Amino acid sequence: MSEFKIAFTEQVKNFETSIGKLLEIKSGKGFKASEYSTKGRPLLQIENVGYGTIKWKAPSFLPEEYSLSEAELVLERGDIVLALNRPITNGQLKISKITAMDEGAILYQRVGKVISKGLANYDYLYHLLSIQVKKFVESKSIGSDQPFISIRELYQYPVVLPVCKNEQQKIADFLTSVDTKISQLTEKHRLLKDYKKGVMQQIFSQQIRFKDDDGNAFPDWNEYSLRDILILQADALKMDDEATYELITVKRGFGGIKSRGHFKGKDVLVKSQFTIHKGEFVISKRQIVHGACGLVPEELDGAIVSNEYNVFRPQPTKLDIDYFNRLSTTLYMRRAFFINSDGVHIEKLLFKTQSWLKTKVQLPCLKEQQKIAQFLQSLDKKIDAVNEQIEQTKLFKKGLLQQMFV
Repeated sequence: MSEFKIAFTEQVKNFETSIGKLLEIKSGKGFKASEYSTKGRPLLQIENVGYGTIKWKAPSFLPEEYSLSEAELVLERGDIVLALNRPITNGQLKISKITAMDEGAILYQRVGKVISKGLANYDYLYHLLSIQVKKFVESKSIGSDQPFISIRELYQYPVVLPVCKNEQQKIADFLTSVDTKISQLTEKHRLLKDYKKGVMQQIFSQQIRFKDDDGNAFPDWNEYSLRDILILQADALKMDDEATYELITVKRGFGGIKSRGHFKGKDVLVKSQFTIHKGEFVISKRQIVHGACGLVPEELDGAIVSNEYNVFRPQPTKLDIDYFNRLSTTLYMRRAFFINSDGVHIEKLLFKTQSWLKTKVQLPCLKEQQKIAQFLQSLDKKIDAVNEQIEQTKLFKKGLLQQMFV
């Protein structure tokens, strides 16, 4: 039995009940593909239900007249909707409120609409369900297998809540204000990332140019082959069976270099290994078409890699390696990675290093590269700071919710 713990007034009377006494869940309806149209009323399907938000990516539509024939399935602003099949992903419950942007959508099968029976404030009910349905689903899950929510069983799930609806409203208002803060920060984070993406496109196409510290223009950009600006490294290592070594992995999607852990030399199967150093640029030969490359961070200085990786240092008078790391994420460079890889299957392509090193690139002078890198680093810090605020606010909310029902 869950007990309500946080109170917003000095004396709060609680009552025990079950979810089924508080609400009814109305399931959506399955429609045939032949009924779909190119416009009209969007179908709210299970993939549209996010973690507190509705996501409209490539929606399906029903003709406008379905809003009359299926009126009981038409969603209104403020309605609570819940994913009924695999409702928890990434550790979060897929439950959302319908906003002004979403109203008028038609409820599809495997999504439920919450209808209050009047015993609980509707806004409070949303937050109550956010934690209690998650607990219910986790109690019914076996391993990683999540069942379709049994509405009948959910109705029996016990809960405790304040008798006073005014108390419920105060709690709901506070939690909603936290949600609003998270939404504002999330939007700020998205806008900063979009701004950075747009700026990078303009920088690497030379639409934006930087000036030196005296306000003077830098020289024109020059063309180089990659072999003129990158030095292929081979810092071979003689392994000791009893020594401990740190191995790395390079994440796809330009996700950076991460540790795989520490291993005794005798436990490393591939004995041909090379030492990597802070600031070197590493390419995974078998994963580069998926963006598996990046700079060695300070904490992985001295880690080791096999010959499945290429390791590069910059020509110090021509290339700033942080600038190059950012250049590597551009469409031009991603295409160069792809066309210089051989194989018949996207997961089995092998990088042709020497062929890739013939690729031509346009580069500003070293000092302009450094200016550009510093500017983009400052943007990264702003983006990271906002992301940290989001995570801290989410942790704050999680702590509140955990205290509400113990």
